[in-house]
Amino acid sequence: MMDNNSFIFLYLDFDGVLHADGEPAIDENGRLCQNPNLFGWLKHLEEILEDYPEVRIIVSSDWRRLFDDETLIKLLGNIGWRFYGVVECIISDRYAEILQDATTRKIKYWLALDDHKTIKAATATDDKLIFCLPGKGISALEQQQELRQKIKLLYKKMK
Repeated sequence: MMDNNSFIFLYLDFDGVLHADGEPAIDENGRLCQNPNLFGWLKHLEEILEDYPEVRIIVSSDWRRLFDDETLIKLLGNIGWRFYGVVECIISDRYAEILQDATTRKIKYWLALDDHKTIKAATATDDKLIFCLPGKGISALEQQQELRQKIKLLYKKMK
């Protein structure tokens, strides 16, 4: 088994982070829509993570309930190789889900990138959280800079 302290884990939401919240994503048959705006901001995350091969992704998005791991990896495109799994517990409080997952996995170094209201509320007391505006996500320069800075700080702590 891999040592979870050898990696920085990024709990990643999709809607409101990798594309605008509310983008049509699933058709009436439960299949992924052919919407060119979906994952339109993924390139920003790819650029940020480029210098940090130690970062692994745990999907915290509700998409984890709709698609299997193989599909989630494909959706992550060029950073799909970083996929480490999904948040297993499902409760209405995203922040609590992430905390429980990090505890269960014994993860020391982690961050969360999300637009969920519970993440927004918890940013005042937990510096591992990066709240994204649902209409801008990781396309916003402020969130890009915050993610870079927090990865750098964790990277220094690991060494």
